[in-house]
Amino acid sequence: MAHRFKGDFSKLDNKRRREILPPENILREIGVKQGDVLIDFGCGIGYFTIPALDFVGDDGRVIAVDTSERMLDELKKRAGVRNNLDIIKSDKIIDVKADYILLVNVLHEIESPKEFLSGCFEHLWENGKVVVIDWQKKEADMGPPVNHRISKEEVIDMAKKRYAEKDINENFYFIEFIA
Repeated sequence: MAHRFKGDFSKLDNKRRREILPPENILREIGVKQGDVLIDFGCGIGYFTIPALDFVGDDGRVIAVDTSERMLDELKKRAGVRNNLDIIKSDKIIDVKADYILLVNVLHEIESPKEFLSGCFEHLWENGKVVVIDWQKKEADMGPPVNHRISKEEVIDMAKKRYAEKDINENFYFIEFIA
C-alpha cells in the first residue's frame, strides 16, 4: 500500500533530520562528483537535490522529479535559478540516462515499487547506480507507519541486481544498486 507524504515542509528539512540523514555526507559516500547526471526521483522540497547541485557542478546535471506541484514550487524557491537543474513533474521514470538515480524515502510511496525500481536500471549509464534510502521497517517516532515501510531485504529482492548496503543509523538504511 502506497503512503503519500502530506505533512508540512518542516518535517522534510529540520535540524534533527540533518543530523540523522546528512545529504552532503551521503552524496559524498555514494560517489557523486563533478560532471555527473543525477536524477532525484521524489525530490520533494530539494533536501538532496540542492546539495547535489554543488557536487555535480556546472558540467553536471541534477534532474529533480516529483508528483507534487506544491513540493516542486517549494524546491524552486529554495534552489533559485540554477543552470544545472531541471525540475519535472511526473510520476514515471523520465527518459533520460543518468549516473545516479536517487530514491530517498520515496519507494514506499510508489504504487508498484518492484516495477518502478526495475525500470530505473534502464535509465542508467554503464556503472550507474540506483540508490535507495528509506526507513527501516520498524516502529519509530518519525516517518511513515511501519506497515507502509519496505524492508531492506524486500528492496534487495525487488532489484535482483548487484548491490551494496549500509545502515546509516537506527532510522535509515541505504542500498546502492549498480547497473
